[in-house]
Amino acid sequence: MIEERLRRIEGLLTMLLKRVEEIERLVREVDPQAPSISLAGRFMLVFSMPALRALEAASTVLKLIPRTGAGDELARTIIEALAATEGEVTISELTRMVRALRGKASRRVVAERVRRLHSKGLVSLRRTGNRVYVKLVKEA
Repeated sequence: MIEERLRRIEGLLTMLLKRVEEIERLVREVDPQAPSISLAGRFMLVFSMPALRALEAASTVLKLIPRTGAGDELARTIIEALAATEGEVTISELTRMVRALRGKASRRVVAERVRRLHSKGLVSLRRTGNRVYVKLVKEA
């Protein structure tokens, strides 16, 4: 009985490995430097996101980035961090995520940039007590 289960698991793992190899082959056929693929790879690495969710988040980011303003790397990183979340995050949580993506970030500067993004309609803000929650407006 145990040997039968092990053979079944081995078969499933072999099938899974073949699927992963096929996905890797398809990705290599597509331009590996394509922005959505490289951004999705970054999300998978930094936030341990599943590949499909990372590709969806990358697609959302690439749609919203032109509205952040030319050359505003911090705003872009904030959009990336918010796209990687499922819902709302506090400014402090967002600052930690931005630090994970770019190596440095100040809570004060992130909060100021979030206010700018809010004025452009890219993020929504909700205040509860002394906490400010930020969420990406994906329909923007």
